[in-house]
Amino acid sequence: MKKLNPTYAESSNYRGMTQNTRRLTAPEMDGIRTSVLERDHYKCTYCDFHAEKWQTIWFLDGDSSNNKKTNLTTVCPMCNLVLNTRVGCQIEAIVELYEISDYNQNQIVQMTRKLRIEGKTDNEIRTRLGLKDKVPFKLNRKYLSVLFAFITSWKGSYGECEEALAYGYGH
Repeated sequence: MKKLNPTYAESSNYRGMTQNTRRLTAPEMDGIRTSVLERDHYKCTYCDFHAEKWQTIWFLDGDSSNNKKTNLTTVCPMCNLVLNTRVGCQIEAIVELYEISDYNQNQIVQMTRKLRIEGKTDNEIRTRLGLKDKVPFKLNRKYLSVLFAFITSWKGSYGECEEALAYGYGH
């Protein structure tokens, strides 16, 4: 498994919209995405979660115009929110950040999924993971790199993010 840490995607370089590059068409991007998912056997590179639905791809170097397969990897919805903490914290309001944990980030994702399947509440999961000293999101990679992200079971407006996160619970 690759080491997982909270970070974020640069909005100025999102979805292939860099200077001097052509934005891929939807069919081109779908073809690349399918190829990477198949190569990785629909298994998240960070937590080993396997599912043929809701998995996505992540640009390892952070450059979404670099569509080389060596720069792309499969990620599950939970790991995607850790890798794009800005979206999880500021847009979806579903990610919390902590300074202290009894586990590394990869284990936090794996254990959160397992404990949700067992019906545990967010508070029970936070306690089990030893998450302490909640801190705010800051747009700073160095700051984020030493923190631990917890994906809550927030139940706001029902949408794709929530449905994707729930996928696999009970399997």
